[in-house]
Amino acid sequence: MRIESESACRRLTSLGGIALMVTALTAAILVPAAPSLGQGMSSMPKKKTLYHRMGGYDVIAEVVDGFIGHLKTDPAFKRFGGGRSISSLIATRQLIVDQLCNLTGGPCMYIGRPMKMAHAGLGITQQEWEKSIKFWKASLEAAKVGEPEQKEFLAIIENLRKDIVEPPKQKSPQAGKSMKQN
Repeated sequence: MRIESESACRRLTSLGGIALMVTALTAAILVPAAPSLGQGMSSMPKKKTLYHRMGGYDVIAEVVDGFIGHLKTDPAFKRFGGGRSISSLIATRQLIVDQLCNLTGGPCMYIGRPMKMAHAGLGITQQEWEKSIKFWKASLEAAKVGEPEQKEFLAIIENLRKDIVEPPKQKSPQAGKSMKQN
């Protein structure tokens, strides 16, 4: 009988040992490591991100909603919303919120297409871009975003210009000649 109890004891020990190892590994993964004495003890406070200084997700969403509201009321921008379902417009709005949340240092993840790809073929002009910047400014002011944060936010928007605005199409001299000859 002693042999049976030793065998049972070994099984329990090995099962208990495995359970203990699994528990220890799980704890090591889930519990963040504490900084060692020399790490993370800086006397300098971390600078808050633009996302936090603006007021977080709700303010970003308010600014985006204001911007989209301006676009909707301006006949020059009607072509960007026309022919799209309500669901598509809502999804686009959410992508804009997520992207700006991410670009301002917030916790959101942008899963949309790159700006160049998303805007290719829309023919967005420099004049439309400049008008849209006025809409962003008005939306930031309406959301009571501070002046330094407005400037920083608009700088982020400005970085997108190269991927959104398309250069004006130039007529080729050959196209004009072939039409005159016919």
